[in-house]
Amino acid sequence: MKKSTIHTAMLTLPNAGAPIVPAKDLRPGVIALANEDRLTPATYSEPLTAYAIGWSDTENLQATLDYVAPRVPVSRRFEFKSAVNSDSFLTDNDDERAIGSSFKRVEYRGKTALEKTVNRGLTYRLDHDEEGGILTQEYIVGLLRMRMLRNEVARALTALQGINAGKEVTWGADAQPDQDMSDAVAAAQLESGMFPNRGIIGLVGWNARRKAYAPQQNAGATAAYGLTPAQVGQALGLADLRTERSLFQFTAKDKKRFLESVAMFFYAQDAISKDDPSHLKRFVTPVGDGDFRVYVEVKAKYTDITVESYTKTVATSTTGAAKLIIK
Repeated sequence: MKKSTIHTAMLTLPNAGAPIVPAKDLRPGVIALANEDRLTPATYSEPLTAYAIGWSDTENLQATLDYVAPRVPVSRRFEFKSAVNSDSFLTDNDDERAIGSSFKRVEYRGKTALEKTVNRGLTYRLDHDEEGGILTQEYIVGLLRMRMLRNEVARALTALQGINAGKEVTWGADAQPDQDMSDAVAAAQLESGMFPNRGIIGLVGWNARRKAYAPQQNAGATAAYGLTPAQVGQALGLADLRTERSLFQFTAKDKKRFLESVAMFFYAQDAISKDDPSHLKRFVTPVGDGDFRVYVEVKAKYTDITVESYTKTVATSTTGAAKLIIK
């Protein structure tokens, strides 16, 4: 069997539970890396693909993914341009045109980056003796879609945190967490010239903020304690601030949050182009009528169900994002 060139969508984590096995080791009840040899027109399933496209995300992972890394449709190979940040904020005191002469000529520098979306996929082998009950093909497609989506969220949040080394802050009983966040947002604007419009804070970090205000006996702290994330974001000048509480299986027994005692402030736009100033973008190559395709390969004793997509999450800008590491 030819070695698969399709990449796993699983985030690499130490001691990660629920392992994904190579395609050659696929057996009933186990999720494996998709094998390209099985992805042929003969095994393509239009009904299950339609189900995958319309599948309901019960954990709102898609909303988190779109918030952090908005979707940009592209071809398999694409390019995007990044400008030199300082060029956008230059000023001139010699822009007056003299009679008979031309206006001052200026240049804007930049570079073009070439990228390619990555073919990602997972396969589940369904033994025919297990069919019926909960193990329907639709149910398995839902499981694979959820797992792939969780992998995309992991990649996006990891990439977002990697943009900035961050500043440590201690939110004890006498701290002013909202002032720390306000200072971080202001510093981010000074670095890039653009005010961040979105923020995301881990559940542990949000709880630390509330604990800091709880014992402070004054009207301001009492009012701050009762604010929602959206209200805090509005006070900071952001379009929105959200808490993030999504989990992944860290070991066979333990779960862990993707984002814990961390707050990130960044710039992002919905319906963006590949050249806009968003910090993070998720480039997607559509396949057919959506972003996923489903393949079903039926054998005598088992059926292999595969879901595939083409994506690439890229930090297209590394200037002007802020990160607080909350102690």
